[in-house]
Amino acid sequence: MENKFSEFMEIVVTNAKPDYAEGYMVLREELADELGHVTGGAYNALADAIGGEAARATGDMYVTQGCSQQFYTSTEPKEGRLYARADVRHRGSRTCIVAVQLLHEDGEVVCDGQFSYSKI
Repeated sequence: MENKFSEFMEIVVTNAKPDYAEGYMVLREELADELGHVTGGAYNALADAIGGEAARATGDMYVTQGCSQQFYTSTEPKEGRLYARADVRHRGSRTCIVAVQLLHEDGEVVCDGQFSYSKI
């Protein structure tokens, strides 16, 4: 399904199968805050997009219900790409819980979190 926001954010899904998804976001200067680091909102957009792909990989439709993220280190927009991995932790009849990690190109974990999605 087309996602105009993900396209705008230059988020690419590289792997999606039931209960798992991977992807990345192309880093660029427009994602930087006043200190020159990628904003938490950009981190959140990537994590939510890839987490949602893991939830929807069964063919069911889900919308974001909530999230909690922990930020460990900053990212400079010149670093190329920011990667995401998402694993479904629970799939119920109405709710799907997904754990997401964001990583630099060298594998360093920069953020992780948990997202809940509601089945529609």
